[in-house]
Amino acid sequence: MSLRPVELEQVVAEVGTKLVGAVAQKAWCPLPRLAYLELRVPGRSLLLCLCAEGDLARVSVAPTRFPTPGEPAPFQRWLRHELTGAKLQAARFLEAERVVELDFEREATRRRLVVELGAPGGLLLLSDNGRVLMLSGEGLGPRRNLYPGAAWSPPEAASQEALQKARVAPSRLAPQEQDALPYAQAAERLLGAKDQASRAESIRRRLAQPYRARLKRSSRTLEKVRAEAGRGPEAERHRQLGELLAQNLYRLKRGATQLTLTAYTEEGAQEVTVALDPKRTPKEEADWHFHQYRRLLRGVEQARHREAELAREVSQAEAALEQIERMDEAMLLAQAEVLHVSAGADGPAEGKPFKEYVGHGGARIWVGRGAGDNDTLTFKVARPWHLWLHARGVPGSHVVLPLEKGQEPTQEALLDAAHLALHHSGAKGEPRGEVSYVPVKFVRKLKDGARGQVTYTREKTFVVRMEPERLERLLKSRHAEVPAP
Repeated sequence: MSLRPVELEQVVAEVGTKLVGAVAQKAWCPLPRLAYLELRVPGRSLLLCLCAEGDLARVSVAPTRFPTPGEPAPFQRWLRHELTGAKLQAARFLEAERVVELDFEREATRRRLVVELGAPGGLLLLSDNGRVLMLSGEGLGPRRNLYPGAAWSPPEAASQEALQKARVAPSRLAPQEQDALPYAQAAERLLGAKDQASRAESIRRRLAQPYRARLKRSSRTLEKVRAEAGRGPEAERHRQLGELLAQNLYRLKRGATQLTLTAYTEEGAQEVTVALDPKRTPKEEADWHFHQYRRLLRGVEQARHREAELAREVSQAEAALEQIERMDEAMLLAQAEVLHVSAGADGPAEGKPFKEYVGHGGARIWVGRGAGDNDTLTFKVARPWHLWLHARGVPGSHVVLPLEKGQEPTQEALLDAAHLALHHSGAKGEPRGEVSYVPVKFVRKLKDGARGQVTYTREKTFVVRMEPERLERLLKSRHAEVPAP
């Protein structure tokens, strides 16, 4: 359960009293709805935790921070650029909107850091005139129509009935006298361990997901292969029937549907009724059984080889899952980059058909890895309403800008995607180029075409002048791959 309104009021009041004038020294944003500020007060540095993550939402002072990925998030870079060296001027809690505001100032430049604690939740950095400089939090922008340059306004306020009900809940914070900020540190004791455990389990699930999928797939295939490998007796039965028919061809009459013959076995003479195909000649009937014998025998041999391979795959997947289950919390949290993998793509990172970049305003941009992956990205991963881009007139990667249904792309996000389309095409290195874009639903696979070849209609095309700074920012934003457990 996240901090209650009465608890947030206690913490924010304490921060606004004891940390005013504190200097922001460092900033981190390890996850989309989690940020840390290292604030310096005389004699010590404190780590202010700002979390807008559902049941873990809180403002607190933490002893340690969550591990950050190797590639910093765009919001982290903005925090460091805009807030490093700035002094905290004020802290406010807007109870009805479940919003915490922190005002900073550096050399007459004012910035406001906003923590929206209600669903979907997120972090925003505002300019002195209330415009969004950058935001962090999946779904926050599209749902609230927020993007860099847009004017920020608080989310819809809760009803008086809901507010009154929330106020009834008492504070659970247990401040300790020896703490520098008793309420803020008590808030971290209340939810910090739960946060660590929850994220560790999320990492465990992410790490295990590809191996569980592989285990399920391999086990299902192994069951079928074992059934095929067990068809040896059926093959032998066809051989025996073929030999029996070959020895009694003179007794077979074309058009008959069955015939009873005597087979001499180690157990003695046995009457065997053989089903016949009335369309076959006697010789064709015998040859058909010999053919089935050879076919089944080849299948059995191949299945046995495949069975050994699948058994190894199952064993490896089970061993990997067992290893992941044995990982303790510290080992799991060291793999924090796993949480940055897009949820829209299942399976291990090496199986993803695209590279993911972060554009302006946190927009995700997917770029196909190759010809076959282009097909997979466009026709299996992308949704019909996503925006598809390609460098015009030259070979290159398919680029997809994922959008909410009915959402229009911002001009900056469109330019970012276009830059990546040109960079991953035959026009790479050129100062300008043409880029076409169209909703994915208007892209079609080219009949009899090679992998990655498509045709599209209703496209729009524009000339893009390459901006080196924009391209450098995009290339640095690429999400890290999932590390091996």
